[in-house]
Amino acid sequence: MKFIFISFLVLFSIISLAQRPSETVKDEGFFVSKTDWSCTDKHFGYYYINYSKPMPLNPSIENEFKSGYFSAGYTYRYKIVSALDLGVELSYVNHRSFLDKDSLASFDPGNFYSSINTYHNYASAGAYIRFNVGKSSYRNLGWFTDIGGFYSYAFGYGTRYLLKTNTLFQKVKFKNPDYLNPYDYGFFLRVGYNNLALIFTYTFGEWITDFSPLNKNYVRSGFFAGLQMNLYAK
Repeated sequence: MKFIFISFLVLFSIISLAQRPSETVKDEGFFVSKTDWSCTDKHFGYYYINYSKPMPLNPSIENEFKSGYFSAGYTYRYKIVSALDLGVELSYVNHRSFLDKDSLASFDPGNFYSSINTYHNYASAGAYIRFNVGKSSYRNLGWFTDIGGFYSYAFGYGTRYLLKTNTLFQKVKFKNPDYLNPYDYGFFLRVGYNNLALIFTYTFGEWITDFSPLNKNYVRSGFFAGLQMNLYAK
């Protein structure tokens, strides 16, 4: 055992004496690889989430205060020149519309239920042109404005009825009813700075198709305003 310990010390001493500081200075670029994926490069992409509320700018049977439009997705943009990008994005969208209390009879002639709402779970694709206003850097998008359009298809949608009293609590769901339209399309304007953006959307898709006693006169707001968070690391 003592022989093994002494042999280890001798070997360690020899190895230690053989080490010496390098006299060669490596070039700074030796440790840094070139990137083609940043806020100022030709290619860049990031995840995002946003939430928007319908604006009461036209007559509607929708309760805009309770209704909302949530989306989460991924956007990619390709830089044409320093001030102009082209982008595409894919997202999941959940759109809920609560009926105004005075309009419940449109879906429930007997006024049995206390609240009614419709829901759409969309798969959505969009394309846009981005104008880079300034102050962008390797780590920051800076100021930008997007103008684009989108098309959405609801892979799941329906109507929910809720009855809530002092003695009763009941929920009823109707999936994929004929009178709800599964398609939606429109355009958007997005004004952002780095990780935050304001987004304004207008949708053209019909909410309710022809279905007695429902008809095209029963509409919801097509204007939305919301806040978007761009989820990329600085």
